[in-house]
Amino acid sequence: MNKKPKNPRGRASLDGRAYARERGVTLIEVMITVVIVAILAAIAYPSYTQYVLRSHRTAAKTALHDMASRQERFFTTNNVYGTTLAALGYPAGASVPVPDTSNHYYDLSINAVTATTYTLQAARAGSQLNDAECGTFTLDQLGNQGISGGTGTAQTCWK
Repeated sequence: MNKKPKNPRGRASLDGRAYARERGVTLIEVMITVVIVAILAAIAYPSYTQYVLRSHRTAAKTALHDMASRQERFFTTNNVYGTTLAALGYPAGASVPVPDTSNHYYDLSINAVTATTYTLQAARAGSQLNDAECGTFTLDQLGNQGISGGTGTAQTCWK
């Protein structure tokens, strides 16, 4: 008589061949995958965080340059620098949120003004307070760029 071959589990196959061994994912394989993903995330997250902080710094520096341009235009027409944000076309108040009120990372303000000099500053706010490298950015009428309250230098923070 013609007997059909049996698969490893003792059942006969339908087409006369042995069943291929069924195989799944083991717990060890899943754990190894989880560990690899965790290592990659631990490497990538700090880089991402630094990238976000740098992009917020760029917004603050751009806003300072815009404010300096407004000061120079004001000086051209009035022969003195503006002493208030409202004089420069900003909403009245002590500071201007950068980039806007919903995403508030820096506060722009006029720090010191005389008829012929000014110092503008962008102070950290919100989640940007975690930026220990570059603190408060400053810009004056001569274009001198500085920082205060950070561990970095003006040269590295303004580039």
